[in-house]
Amino acid sequence: MSNEYTRMVEGCRRRDAKAQRALYDAMAPMAMGVCMRYARDREQAQDLLQDGFIKVYENLSKLREPEKLGAWVYHIMINVCINHCRAAKPQTYIEDCAADAVTLPLDPFAAEEIVKALQQLSAPLRTVFNLIEVEGYSIEEVAKELKMQPSSVRSALCRAKAQLRTYLTR
Repeated sequence: MSNEYTRMVEGCRRRDAKAQRALYDAMAPMAMGVCMRYARDREQAQDLLQDGFIKVYENLSKLREPEKLGAWVYHIMINVCINHCRAAKPQTYIEDCAADAVTLPLDPFAAEEIVKALQQLSAPLRTVFNLIEVEGYSIEEVAKELKMQPSSVRSALCRAKAQLRTYLTR
């Protein structure tokens, strides 16, 4: 796979349309999965995907290790989604949650139902939830990325979980 990635990256750097298409075909399913978690619907996810691939193609010259193409594309997609959320109207959350209100019963649900539930959240709540629960960022890292107070991040996470719980238990 790493030789294939190397050939794709080198071809894309030469602006070879076939290599660009091969890179897109190889990475689009994973990238769309990331975008669907952050978007409110499929249309917005496709817009984020397109924006992400523009950044991928523009920045391929910066990729030092072509064998890490998948991880590199993944992080670009997350950053595109974060930037999209930053551009949205900022919201402040001041409520706090009890520790027992933060566990989601996700096991019995199919991935499609979970994505659909995530899409019901507002963009800020969806982004905070994804960054912490899916991507593994700390509350402090999310606060720094989104230019929010840590207490607002905690409250947003709590609200996201509560809204997801309500949606998934219906």
